[in-house]
Amino acid sequence: MADYPTMWNRPGAVPPVTGTEAGAQRAAAPPPSTPPAEPVIGRRTLVEVVALLDNIEYAIQTGYQLEEFHEGVRATYWWAVGRAPSPITDRAAGIPATQQLRAEDDAAEAAMRGPRRRYANGVQHAAMWLRGGTQDQPWTPWET
Repeated sequence: MADYPTMWNRPGAVPPVTGTEAGAQRAAAPPPSTPPAEPVIGRRTLVEVVALLDNIEYAIQTGYQLEEFHEGVRATYWWAVGRAPSPITDRAAGIPATQQLRAEDDAAEAAMRGPRRRYANGVQHAAMWLRGGTQDQPWTPWET
């Protein structure tokens, strides 16, 4: 029979030190020392999304009239950076997790059967782009 407790494998426990390990110290792996380089929304950086949103606002200020599709894109980007509730499901403002982006994408797909299908299509495309479901960013940057 072993001369140590048999339940050394409970969470957080380490196996007992045996003959060849006697005197050797077990060092725990250090926690990651570097935080993420930039905040992300799905698979896009916050900086990237804010730059696109600023460009949309600039286009509006210079006289561009947003189509319904681009209104949906704009609303999704506002939500993504935490400045407004989600455009279809009306979730509280805050930077969404990937699962929330997917849920908004699904809700937008269902909303495309309704009267504001172009708006819902813009929401869906923007949510898909944010979470990495497509590489086609739905807003063509306005000339600055």
